[in-house]
Amino acid sequence: MRPALCLALLILGLIAAGCSDREPAPAAASAEAITTSAAAETTPAASPTQAVNARTADGPATFDEQRTLAHIEALSKTIGPRVSGTDGETRAANYIAGQFRAGGYDVEIMSFTFDGDRFRGGSVVAAGKTYETLTMSGSPGGSVSGPAVFVGVADAEGIAGRSLAGKVAISDRGVLKFGEKYQAVRDAGAVALVVLNNQPGIISGDLREEALFPVVMVSGEDAPALRAAADAGSTIKVEAPYPKVSSALNVLARPAKGATCRVIVGGHHDTVPSTGGANDNASGAAEVVELARAFAADGIDDGLCFATFGAEESGLYGSAALVKRFQADDQLPALMVNLDVAGIGSVVNVIGDPTYRQKALDVAQSLGISAQASSLPANTGSDHQSFQAVGVAVLYFESGDFGTIHTPADTIADIQVAELKRIGDVAFAAIKRLLPEIARAQGPA
Repeated sequence: MRPALCLALLILGLIAAGCSDREPAPAAASAEAITTSAAAETTPAASPTQAVNARTADGPATFDEQRTLAHIEALSKTIGPRVSGTDGETRAANYIAGQFRAGGYDVEIMSFTFDGDRFRGGSVVAAGKTYETLTMSGSPGGSVSGPAVFVGVADAEGIAGRSLAGKVAISDRGVLKFGEKYQAVRDAGAVALVVLNNQPGIISGDLREEALFPVVMVSGEDAPALRAAADAGSTIKVEAPYPKVSSALNVLARPAKGATCRVIVGGHHDTVPSTGGANDNASGAAEVVELARAFAADGIDDGLCFATFGAEESGLYGSAALVKRFQADDQLPALMVNLDVAGIGSVVNVIGDPTYRQKALDVAQSLGISAQASSLPANTGSDHQSFQAVGVAVLYFESGDFGTIHTPADTIADIQVAELKRIGDVAFAAIKRLLPEIARAQGPA
């Protein structure tokens, strides 16, 4: 999930800002197919509500939480961090594609490009030692050296009327937004800004504007050393990479090659750096994979598609790219079902269009599963927003616990199998109810 705007991304915490620092409006992305494979021949169904081919997947035609847990282990432990554009993401996309193909779906791994990657590395050199950084969105690239000076949280009291001309400002995280810190030290004449994280790990924030000099963050573990350099007035060097066009992958599974998707079920497979992302979002991606298998177990359903998205943590770029593809083909689905942060909690939170949300809540009640209408915290988001932005109805199932996301503590040890089961069962039953209703309303595909 992508916590929104000023906090989002690497390691820390809460959705400080939702299961990724995300802007509510998805950014444009270009896409091209790089791999397509039809795993089984299909025959047109007699009606829109019938399966289009015979049983293709192993196991019961119900949601299986143990299979889901195995997928979470494969993604979060065997593969590990799945940052967009890395080998980890490629391995994850291939793994997910293989699972979809095993169920009999026609599978495409779709490559797309995007600007504004939040995970640009970098470094700060102080006293002969190099410390890793993340470069904030909006920061330019470059190499800057100067005496370090500590400015508190970069408010008026911390700067204290001093000229920072030619100096590298060192600021604690907190109180002010990252963009406000940048503006304050810029106005005082600084040539770079290093923000010290106040928790373990690093995050990559968003300045919300194009900066004139490098702005980076160091981890909470490295913060004392940089604070000491500032207290001593030592000269330090800040290195920030230049922005570049990045690439990532989506995985799309259809009933047959070129089939129309009336309902698409999805969740992102990427992570922020330095975490295996068990809850955010191996849990959601694994639920998508298991739902695809469960629906295929008694025959693939016409109009029901599944997808996992890349670059969600960087700004919902993967789901935006798929929406753009559907728009180009004049094949937007009627409903998008999103699963993000689905592994820790005691209740099923249901977000989305009121009519569909109520139907999902009714389904949960009929199953005896505790569920509630919910909404994401301010300045947070997930891939359903890309579809919502173009008028597609959405449902979003999540578990409500964001305490470890974007941190190394987001491990499979904390995943609760009972919560996977609750969310999976409600999602399965809701989709099973809604798919024929949508098919009847739309008529023949």
